[in-house]
Amino acid sequence: MPPDQQITAEALKIDGVSDLDPEGYVPSDILINGTLIRIPRWARFPPPPAPGEAAKHTVLHIYWQQNNVETEIVRKTYTYVDDQPEFTFSLTPQQMSSNGTAFIRYVLEGFDGNDDPSPVKKLTILHASLRAPVCPDVDIWNTLHCYSVPPVSEKIRVRVNPESVFAAFDDFVIEWQGFATRDGKPPALTQIFKFNKKVDANEAVNGFVFDILFDPYVRPMFDNHSGVARYIVFRNGTPVYKSFDVVVSIDRKIAGELVPCGGYP
Repeated sequence: MPPDQQITAEALKIDGVSDLDPEGYVPSDILINGTLIRIPRWARFPPPPAPGEAAKHTVLHIYWQQNNVETEIVRKTYTYVDDQPEFTFSLTPQQMSSNGTAFIRYVLEGFDGNDDPSPVKKLTILHASLRAPVCPDVDIWNTLHCYSVPPVSEKIRVRVNPESVFAAFDDFVIEWQGFATRDGKPPALTQIFKFNKKVDANEAVNGFVFDILFDPYVRPMFDNHSGVARYIVFRNGTPVYKSFDVVVSIDRKIAGELVPCGGYP
């Protein structure tokens, strides 16, 4: 016969997430910095043992469920010497790095063999999508060509405009990929190239321009082709923001010339 399911475990609390919000939206600063899980002392906390008796214990399990996968994120054993009004645990940015709905709960494995599950708390995690970067040197047809300044056969400049959520020492990953169409649709001509940049305080406030060199990143595109750029912001090693894509057309053909500027792929 399975252990009885007690009904005394109180709901856990998460700092910064409103208990009045049934969806449990997690603020962006908590997604970046992490927060604390708070569990109040439970009614059936192990009492001090009688003389000559072994100390009783309770095992606390905290479970995180997302995408239909439940993971135990905390397991800790308590005896009477650990008694206190409240118990806190870290909820890390890494744990909250994926968008979507998550559920968190705990179970008290009692010293008498009975389990006491808490109510389930719902969390809604949404890492904001930021404005797409821009390619400032395109013409009115959103094309980079041999007469762009600088010419496409030299490099492509990608500008990341400032966002209020940027902070000094954020790590940016700029992604770039070339396509055999003018609109950034498959088939792809290149792999996804990734470039790393750590921003300083000035760049966090004013944005920055990143150069994508012609070789080897742009050379495969030359005739009615395109490139797609985006960026991801990492903070403390965790991805916290992602931009929308910018698509730019690329044409290296010159009227009357057999060889495109910069040469063939």
